Amino acid sequence: MLKIDLHLHTIASGHAHNTILEYINQAKKLKMKMIGFADHGPSLDGVAVNEWYYQLQKRIPNTIDGIRILKSIEANIINEKGELDISDKIITEDLDYVIANFHDRSAYNDLGEKRNTEVMIKAIKSGKIDIISHPFAIKEVKIDIEKISEAACLHNVLLEVNIGYLIERWIKEYQENLLGLGKMIKIAKKYNKKVIIGSDTHNIWQLGDDSPLQKIKKIIGLTEKMIINNYPKELMRQLKIKE
Repeated sequence: MLKIDLHLHTIASGHAHNTILEYINQAKKLKMKMIGFADHGPSLDGVAVNEWYYQLQKRIPNTIDGIRILKSIEANIINEKGELDISDKIITEDLDYVIANFHDRSAYNDLGEKRNTEVMIKAIKSGKIDIISHPFAIKEVKIDIEKISEAACLHNVLLEVNIGYLIERWIKEYQENLLGLGKMIKIAKKYNKKVIIGSDTHNIWQLGDDSPLQKIKKIIGLTEKMIINNYPKELMRQLKIKE
C-alpha cells in the first residue's frame, strides 16, 4: 500500500469517477501521507476543464487533516518540438510538479518510433517535466524505452512505474509492458536513480493500491531502495517543493 501517491485523476479528467474531496477522505481512511492530483491536460479528448482549473488548484490547502496535498497535471506532449498543452506560466507559478507523456486522442500526431523518441527527449530536456508517466507502456505511441530511460536519468526526470498498466486482467499488452518496464528499471539502476510508483487511479478504490506491482517486483528487478515514494524528503527535494 502506497503512503504517497502522486498520480490521481478526478472527474475533471472527463473519464474518472471521483472528486478531490472524495480522494482526500479516502486518503484519510488509508492513513496516507501525501497525494497529488494530476488530471489530464486540456488537449486530451473529453477533458472537462481548461487552464484555469490547473491554475486555481493552488487555492486548495497544502495540508488537509495531516495529508500533504500536491497539485499537478498529466500533460500531453503535443508537437514535434516536445511542447506541452499547459502554459509555462502555470507550470512555474501554479503547479508543484508536472507529469507528461504522449496520449492517444490528444493533439500529438504519431511520427513513428524513432521520431517519437526524439520528440520525447526534447520534452525531457526542456526542464518542464518532472515525471514521465507510464513510459514502458507504448501501445498508443511507440518509443524506444531504453533511450527514453537514459535521457530521463541524465536530466534528472523521474521514470514512473505505473500501476494502471500492470493489471493483467485489464491490459492485453501486459507481457510487453513487463518487458519494457524491466528495461526501464535496468537503466535506472545503471545510473543509480530512483523511480516513482504511481497508481494512475481513476477512482478512490484504487488509490494507493500497489498490489499488482508486489507480484512482479522480483521479475522486473525493482527493489525497495529504488522507490522514491519511500523517501518523502528526497521526493520533495527532487520535485523542488518546499515542505
